[in-house]
Amino acid sequence: MCDPIAMMTMGTAALSTALNVTQQLQHAARQRGDYAWLAAQQRNEAAIAESQAQMAGQEGEARAEDARQKAALQLGRQQARFAAQGSDLSGSALDLLGDTAAEGEARALSLRYGGLRNAWDMRNQSAARMAQARYYETQAGNVDPTLGIVRSLLS
Repeated sequence: MCDPIAMMTMGTAALSTALNVTQQLQHAARQRGDYAWLAAQQRNEAAIAESQAQMAGQEGEARAEDARQKAALQLGRQQARFAAQGSDLSGSALDLLGDTAAEGEARALSLRYGGLRNAWDMRNQSAARMAQARYYETQAGNVDPTLGIVRSLLS
């Protein structure tokens, strides 16, 4: 017959192994959940960065348009001043008007470029966040409790 102490020892060992296996499975599930949460967080941050990129581009366009309008107003004031002085808008007066128009357009283009550059930076951040999300998803897929379970069975 079987020795009762040996049976109790084997039963305790089997129960301990079962508990260890359960713990390994729970730990793996928690790790997968953590990685999934981190991936979702990165995707959220990527969406925010993309939204900020769109706003930066629109803001740059709006600032450029505002600069063009201000330049047009300044150009109109200069033309009115020259007309009040009786100038025929040739020579130096024409050069000054051309310089004013060119300076206004350069300012507008500079503001537009700044908006586009900010949008590009935000899109790069968005792409980096998406790459990080894919990394976390890969890590979640790689979580494998098998090694811990095998260790539990061997001990």
